[in-house]
Amino acid sequence: MNKKENHILVVDDDNNLRELLIDTLDVIGYTADSAVDGIDALEKLKDTSYDLMISDIKMPEMDGLRLLQKTKRHYPNMPVIIITGFATPELMGRASPDGFLAKPFRISAIEQLIEEALAEQKIEIRQQVKNVMVVDDDDMFRQMLSETLRLNDFIPTSVEGGKEALKELENGQVDTVITDIKMPEMDGITLLKRIKSKYPDLPVILITGFFIDDNTISGSDSVQADGFLKKPFDSERIVQLLKDLSPVCPPAPIPG
Repeated sequence: MNKKENHILVVDDDNNLRELLIDTLDVIGYTADSAVDGIDALEKLKDTSYDLMISDIKMPEMDGLRLLQKTKRHYPNMPVIIITGFATPELMGRASPDGFLAKPFRISAIEQLIEEALAEQKIEIRQQVKNVMVVDDDDMFRQMLSETLRLNDFIPTSVEGGKEALKELENGQVDTVITDIKMPEMDGITLLKRIKSKYPDLPVILITGFFIDDNTISGSDSVQADGFLKKPFDSERIVQLLKDLSPVCPPAPIPG
C-alpha cells in the first residue's frame, strides 16, 4: 500500500495534539490535513476528498460524536477513528466509529488502526450500491420495482413524489435514485435538477412509460441523468444498470 495516496483529515481543537498527529502521520508516510473543530472539518470535507478522518470527541461548537454522525450520513464509506480521554464503552458502542484510541496512545497503535480501517474501506467501496430510492406515483409499479430490488439484494426505499424524495434524502443514506418522469406536483426532470444541485455525485436513473426525446432525457442546463429506462423493462436491466453505476457512486456531499 502506498501510504502517500491516502489522504487523512485530523480534527482536534487542541493545537499541540493536532500538530503532533499531523507530524506523526507524516513520519509514518501518510498525507494529512488538519481541522480545528467539527464545523471546520465539514467545510474541508466538502472541498477535499479524504480517505479517513481522525477526530477528538471533546470539542466546542460541534463535538466529535455529532461530527461522526454527520460524516457517516453523507460519507458512509469514509472510516472515522475517534480519539479521546473521555469515553465509556457504552458511549463508543452507540457512536460506532471505525476505530477508537484512548489518550495517551502509541504511534504503533494508531498506525495499525489506520491500516485496518483503510483495508475495510477498500472492501466496502468494491461492493455494489445498496440503498436505492424509488420515486413513482404509481403505487403498484413502485411496489413491484421495490420488491424486485429487494430480491436482488438491494435495500429499497419508496416514495410517491419529488417532495417526499427530497425530504427522504435529508434523512438518510441513499446510493441511487430511480425516478419516474411523469409525476404530479414535481416531475422527474425537476427532481433530477434539484438532486444534482444539492448532491451532484448521487446517481439518478430516469424511467418513463411515455415517449421522451433525447433532449428531455439528458435534462437541461448541463444536468444529465445517469441512466434511462423505458417502461416496461426487464428486472435484469435495472439490476445491471445499478451494478454499472456502483464503481462511480461516491456518497453525496454535505449540502452547503
